[in-house]
Amino acid sequence: MTDRTQLLLLRQQLEAALALKERAEEAAREAMAALHQACRALIPAAYDEARASGRLPSTPTELAAFLVEKVSARLAYLELVARQAKADPAEIERLREAVREAQLLRERVETLEGEKALLEARLRSLEAHLRAKEEENRRLREEVEALRRLLSEARRIEPASSSAGSGGLSPEALAALRILGETGWPLRKPVMERLLQEGALERESVRPFQELEAAGLLEQLKPRVESVGNTPYLLRLTERGREEFRRRFGREPAEPLLDRLLARHKSEEHVWLNLKAAEVLERFGFSVDLLPPVLRVEGREIAPDLAAAKDGRTIYVECERTVKGLEETFRKWENMLLLNGDAIYVFVPDTKIQSAVVSSVGMWTYRSRRKARLYVCNLAKLSEEAAEPWTLVRSF
Repeated sequence: MTDRTQLLLLRQQLEAALALKERAEEAAREAMAALHQACRALIPAAYDEARASGRLPSTPTELAAFLVEKVSARLAYLELVARQAKADPAEIERLREAVREAQLLRERVETLEGEKALLEARLRSLEAHLRAKEEENRRLREEVEALRRLLSEARRIEPASSSAGSGGLSPEALAALRILGETGWPLRKPVMERLLQEGALERESVRPFQELEAAGLLEQLKPRVESVGNTPYLLRLTERGREEFRRRFGREPAEPLLDRLLARHKSEEHVWLNLKAAEVLERFGFSVDLLPPVLRVEGREIAPDLAAAKDGRTIYVECERTVKGLEETFRKWENMLLLNGDAIYVFVPDTKIQSAVVSSVGMWTYRSRRKARLYVCNLAKLSEEAAEPWTLVRSF
C-alpha cells in the first residue's frame, strides 16, 4: 500500500469517526432537550429554583440524575400522603411513570456519553497516526527537495559545452524566461497572458515552458489536486535558469514566489489551493496578499493563509485541504473570529472537505457557545456565472 493510499484511508477513517461523533453529540443534544422538557413538566418549582440559583446541572447525565431524584422525592411524598387518604391516585401513577421514563432517559444519556468517550479516544488515535504519517511525508518531501537542489546545482556547474542548448532558445521561450525572471510568478496563466500581450505568442501554448524545462532552465512541479480540468503546474526557474537570466539580461532575477509559498505552506498541494483561491478572489474584485504578515491579536500570533481587501475592508481567509486535529482546528476557527469579527472565510477543493469544515465549525461553535457565520468557496461547485465567491453560507 502506497503512502498516499495509507493517508487517504486514514483520512477516510477520521472523517467517518467524526461523523459518528457528530451523530452521538446530536443524539445527546436531543436527550438534553427532552430532559429539560420533562423537568419543566414534572418538577417546575425545583427546576426554576435550580436555574435561578445557578445550580441546574449542565450535562445530560447530571440533569437526568437531578430529574430522577426530584421526581422520586415527590413520588415518595405523595405515597406517604396517600396512606393518609389525601393524595390523588392518578397523580401518584403519573409520577411513577415519570420516574420510569426519567430512568430510561438517564440510561440512554449514560450510553451516549460512553459512546462519545470511545469515539473521542478513537479520534485521538487516528489524529496521532495521521500526524505521524504526514510528518513522515513532509520529511520525504524535504529530502526530495534537497535532491532537486543538488541536481540543479550539478547542472549549473556542468561544462559550458553541456549548456549550449540554452543558447538556441526560441523567441517565445526567451520571452518566457525574461518574464519568469522579472516576476517570479509560479503559474503558467499570468506568464502566458503577458506573452500574448507582448506579442511573443499568437495563441495560448505550453511550448515555451516545455522548451525551458527541456533546457534545464525551468522546473515545473505537478501537485496532486482534487479538482478536475487542466493539470496545474507550479513554476520556478532552476539555479541554471536564474544564471541564464543574469547572463542574458544583466540583472538579478526575482526570488521565485513558489519558494516563499512553500516555506509558508509546506506542501505543493496547499500552495496550489492558495493560488487558486487568490485567483478566484481577484476575479470578484478583491486585492489579495498571498503572504500576509503574522498578526498579533489579544496576545496571539495569527498567520492567516490569505488577506483580501475590497471596498476598504480586509477579510482573512483559510484554505483547507484536510481537517486536522480537533483542538488545532478549533484554535484556527477562534483565530478567524478574532480577525474577522463574526465571520469565518474558507476555500476548499471539493464537497468532501467542505462537509468536514462545516462539521468542524459546527462542533466548535456548539462546544464554545460562540456564534459564527461561515463562508465557504467550494472550488468544485463554483460556476462561471456566480455573483460572489461563496458557494455556501451558514450561520451557527
